[in-house]
Amino acid sequence: MRKNSLLYTAFALVVILGVLHFIAKAFYFYWTIWWFDNMIHFLAGFAGGLIALWFLFDSNIFYRRFPKTFESVSSALASVMVFGIAWEIFEYANDITQATEDYVPDTLHDFLFDILGAVLAGLVGARRSLYTKN
Repeated sequence: MRKNSLLYTAFALVVILGVLHFIAKAFYFYWTIWWFDNMIHFLAGFAGGLIALWFLFDSNIFYRRFPKTFESVSSALASVMVFGIAWEIFEYANDITQATEDYVPDTLHDFLFDILGAVLAGLVGARRSLYTKN
């Protein structure tokens, strides 16, 4: 594993996400700070995208080269959306959501920030390919 692996960055983001989530639950930040849920979804999309890029390209399990911009962004985006949709279904099926009339717009808003995080991960992955030898 390389010294500057995407997995290290993703792991640090997951730890930060865990800490922020526990703080948010303890102090009701999801309900009192309007942008907090957006930030969490963005960071989750970013971390998930980095993990997907590491697994698909950097771990040498599937490919031995790192992708260019379109391939990197589309791979991160597809992976994050699969997990994002699965998570929203899990929340709905287990009645974890706050069942209000704003459920559909809130879910679409969550997907938007998941997508933005995944796109950033794809761009970071594509930029990384400029500085590593394939």
